[in-house]
Amino acid sequence: MTQPKAKPRTKLTNADYTAMTPPANSGPRYQLINGELIEMSGASDAHQVFALRCGSAMLTQADELDIGEIRIAAYDVHIDEFNTFQPDLLFVSNARRHIFNPDGHGITGAPDVVVEILSDSTRRRDLAVKLPVYATNGVREIWIVDLDAATVTIHSGDSDTLTPVRTFAASDTLTSDAMPGVAIDLAPIFARIGAAH
Repeated sequence: MTQPKAKPRTKLTNADYTAMTPPANSGPRYQLINGELIEMSGASDAHQVFALRCGSAMLTQADELDIGEIRIAAYDVHIDEFNTFQPDLLFVSNARRHIFNPDGHGITGAPDVVVEILSDSTRRRDLAVKLPVYATNGVREIWIVDLDAATVTIHSGDSDTLTPVRTFAASDTLTSDAMPGVAIDLAPIFARIGAAH
């Protein structure tokens, strides 16, 4: 007797994601990754320190230079039909302002910069799954923050390939081609993380 074939699982779309996770939802946070709804775990203290301090430096400098907008998680990035991510930080240049959704909830399209802070629960997915999706869909730079190694690696995408272009150590000043004029001193950020533990 032959076994019945399993019914293929239907991929969820951005429309499904939006219906299932309305903006007013105060419950768990989710991302849509390759058509699958994935619940996100809470961030560690080190993750929060880096996100807030790096985001603050990005925001202050982007405002002073008038080069674009910064957003911090939880903020939906509808990157393609089957992927809605919530990067830890993102930058949208003035030239890409049109990707902000008119209803005020998230963006549809590629930010210029996304920042993903690795954790034990997200490391594999961030590196193996999300990075290629970002690159394929036109994100100019993906900053991967490794809190264990105390590094930030900038990957540059050109829609076909993803290339790590520079790794900054905890004592370096991070600069970005996608955010001209911005320089982020990483030393006090990583020092604050170290002092908190």
